[in-house]
Amino acid sequence: MIPTALLPFFHWVRLTRPWNVLAMGGMVWIVMRWLGSDSAALWHLGQSGWIVVPMLVGAAGNLINDYFDVREDRINKPNRALVGRLVKRRVVVVTHWGFTIAALCWSGWLASNADTSWPIVMVALFSVVLYVYSPMLKGNGALGNVTISICVGGLVIWAAMGSDSLDSAEAWTFALLLAVLNFIREWVKDVQDTVGDRAANHNTMAMRLTPNQNRIGVLFGLALAGIMVMLWSVMVATELPATLTWAAMFVATMLKAFNANYKSLSAWLKVLIGTLFLLIVEF
Repeated sequence: MIPTALLPFFHWVRLTRPWNVLAMGGMVWIVMRWLGSDSAALWHLGQSGWIVVPMLVGAAGNLINDYFDVREDRINKPNRALVGRLVKRRVVVVTHWGFTIAALCWSGWLASNADTSWPIVMVALFSVVLYVYSPMLKGNGALGNVTISICVGGLVIWAAMGSDSLDSAEAWTFALLLAVLNFIREWVKDVQDTVGDRAANHNTMAMRLTPNQNRIGVLFGLALAGIMVMLWSVMVATELPATLTWAAMFVATMLKAFNANYKSLSAWLKVLIGTLFLLIVEF
């Protein structure tokens, strides 16, 4: 039982999507280990920024996204529409900017240590994109989905930068695979949220297509992504158990897509994206 005095803080934590934020840090850590970074060095305050900074940017993005999406969330996800009801709007705005400024400052430290301005440039770009996503990009057909998916794939590039491996073709192709799978999941989420998005005057790609076109498009995209992942796994010689596990998850996800069970499909796509990282874990 959470004390009444702590309830606003608890609901604020929910707005940051803590499990998603932790997953982002885990994704970056796995990629950095795959690319040869020393795990012990990542505990140093300067180096740990490569893990923590994307988490700060992600949490800030989640907060401001919910701030702008109050109207559609009250329709699509009434139990998660907390801004203005259980969490004060000014608290959301202030903590968003607090996380963003902290991420920018920490990325400046990383840039100084790495002798390159790219860390702070990437953080600034991602922060701007996440800020304008809901009010400007989300209702613009596929543009919002593409932009968010590039940011997700950018986590791999960020990890490659922290590992001094920006010249790794394997890392860039892995980033592409991650972006493609995330694009399909964003598409599926838009299909789920059609009612609320229409009320908010959004014009997402899912709304521009018929139900059958959405179903066929998701199936085709998922099949293409599956072929790309399997070809990549052969090229980089991934561990067979990991490849078979991902393939099993992929078949289960395809069945959900075939049946157009979008609520379940969204969850399975999340699992599929997570399982993708098994392909780069050394057992």
